[in-house]
Amino acid sequence: MKAKPCKGDPWLRIAWDWWIEGSRLLHEEGVDAAIVNGVVPLRFRPKIAVNHGITLRFGKLHLLMARRLYKGYDRVVCVSSKVKREVEEVLNVDCNVIPLPVKLNLFKPTRYDERENIVVHIGTRPVKNPHISIEAIRILRRRGYDVRLVIVGPPTELPRIEGVEYRYSIPEKEKLKLLCRAKALVLPSSYEAFSYVVLEAMTCGTPVVVSNAVPEEVVVSGFNGVRVSSYNPEDYANALEMLLTDEELWLRLSRNGLEFVKQFDYVEVARKYLNIVQEIS
Repeated sequence: MKAKPCKGDPWLRIAWDWWIEGSRLLHEEGVDAAIVNGVVPLRFRPKIAVNHGITLRFGKLHLLMARRLYKGYDRVVCVSSKVKREVEEVLNVDCNVIPLPVKLNLFKPTRYDERENIVVHIGTRPVKNPHISIEAIRILRRRGYDVRLVIVGPPTELPRIEGVEYRYSIPEKEKLKLLCRAKALVLPSSYEAFSYVVLEAMTCGTPVVVSNAVPEEVVVSGFNGVRVSSYNPEDYANALEMLLTDEELWLRLSRNGLEFVKQFDYVEVARKYLNIVQEIS
């Protein structure tokens, strides 16, 4: 599908291309149903829009357009109950909740005694609050713990200090290997619609320390991870210290995470979408 040059709002160009070219292509390819991440105008049915979270402020015009587009879909899916509440409030649209899928057989968890004293933080955008993770590790190292923080994400200007490494734009396989040999994932985010990286960590058998921004349907504190109800680095340091010193706790959270994540297997998630397609066809 070729995009035609167009001055002005790029979103309008994208919308026009999907309305004209995208719709034609779907019909020509004999597609049975369209499942769209986000929402675009389509002259095609049946169609399902998948909303991954509302993090941007809508202008009045874009809000009206988004509402109209979503209402034109046969079904709207939200990736968590948290997103469902946001979509219903902001867009005035009902939606089903279907979580993100994970392919369990891609992950190779490492035994506790084979892991390194590494804590992983994924995401360098301000909303991911990498500075909190950096300070938490600095606190732990001052307490005498030989622990390193590895930050994964796009290049950014973050402090270069002892005990903190940056892995910018690494391949997905390398990221998963890193997660599977780490002692913990730390995620002090200000906003998370679902948090796929938490699923990845649990599939690696790696316990997680997260903020309350992560939906409770993903992390149940004390069962498959630790939730921290603040953005104070010392609170994250304390939670990580528990995981680094209490092997029994680490093993329990690891086992529970591996069992908990099975409900997100991609075959089960695909079956839920198939059920919706059958309902609306």
